[in-house]
Amino acid sequence: MDTPPLQALFVPNELVSEILFLLSVKNIVRLKCVSKSWNALISDPLFVQKHHNLSLQNPHLMLSWKTITPAVKFVVPFPVHLLLKNPSITVSSNKSHDFEHNCRIVGSCNGLLCLLFNSETETSKPKNWLRFWNPATRTSSKNLGSFRYRTPRRYDNSYGLSCYKFSFGYDASTLTYKVVAFRVRRNNDSWESRVKIFNLGDNCWRNIQSFPIFPLNWLQNRRRLASNCRLNDGVHLSGTINWLAMYKPTTHVVQFVIVSLDLSTESYKKLLPPPGFNEMPCFQPLLRVLMDSLCLSHNPKKTELVLWQMKEYGVQESWTQLFKISYKNLQMQNIDAGFACLYVNSDTVIFANKYCNQPYIYNLKDKTVKRIKVGLNLDWFDQAMVYVESLVSVP
Repeated sequence: MDTPPLQALFVPNELVSEILFLLSVKNIVRLKCVSKSWNALISDPLFVQKHHNLSLQNPHLMLSWKTITPAVKFVVPFPVHLLLKNPSITVSSNKSHDFEHNCRIVGSCNGLLCLLFNSETETSKPKNWLRFWNPATRTSSKNLGSFRYRTPRRYDNSYGLSCYKFSFGYDASTLTYKVVAFRVRRNNDSWESRVKIFNLGDNCWRNIQSFPIFPLNWLQNRRRLASNCRLNDGVHLSGTINWLAMYKPTTHVVQFVIVSLDLSTESYKKLLPPPGFNEMPCFQPLLRVLMDSLCLSHNPKKTELVLWQMKEYGVQESWTQLFKISYKNLQMQNIDAGFACLYVNSDTVIFANKYCNQPYIYNLKDKTVKRIKVGLNLDWFDQAMVYVESLVSVP
């Protein structure tokens, strides 16, 4: 008796999608070659968006090689859940991504990194250019937004202020990635800012309105308030770039404000910090985006790390103090060091100490701390950032 032929198993696209959503970006990209229908499904913007939304639950920390300059040569994306599971795990360099030139990471948005490259010769002015890169798919754009700028020939009090500082964001109203660059320079007895914006759709730089209040990081060479420039270079949230700024400074007390640039209208507004924040001494407050909210961290008494969260963007009354971590629980006392919160979720905090470049995992419930094993001379403070893998196409 002949065996009846096997019938091809039909799997509906809805079920295929649910299975693919469980896979990593690397594996999904490989499956594009299974068939034309799979390739079309994986390339569909709705599939890409849903996969990205699910990937938000499994963030990575993007770590770079520690150097004495802001330039990086390679980066290592490392899953947060592996660190939480085993703080002693060794971060492997096998998963590193190398660059052919030194560059700076401007920021991360929708799974893309914005990279800033620089070249300088003795006979020409310094040249900058941008490149957008998806580490998960290992695809990158061509060189974009090339421009030159003048740097001072000798060190003085304004050295470095003529160099631009960059921030990266996404304008959902036009589905466009934008890069904001600014500098602050002395003009006779006053200071003035110049702000440029790069719109990927136009592939050019345009001048926009100057800052109403200067961001904090332009003071890096005049005061020691922003000892780490990149952390206060501006953070992206919901179509806005936000900078911590200093308002009417005095000798002992600094008043702070947050300057927010709407990438859609290219206009500014001011957000007030948490209540009582203005009375704190001048000691390295940091503005970050954590849990999809604007957050401010500082240590007002140099004895504890405090984190505030603006639960509803733009609403002053929504500022909430999430936690205070005493240095005593970390076996530290009166340490003049910066602390950067890298990740917060429920009762778990990952943060790093500046001077010893030491990352910690802290449990807010039982007040226990674990030191993360540090290797490969990776930078856990200045350059570390949250990164989420995605299938988003490189522009």
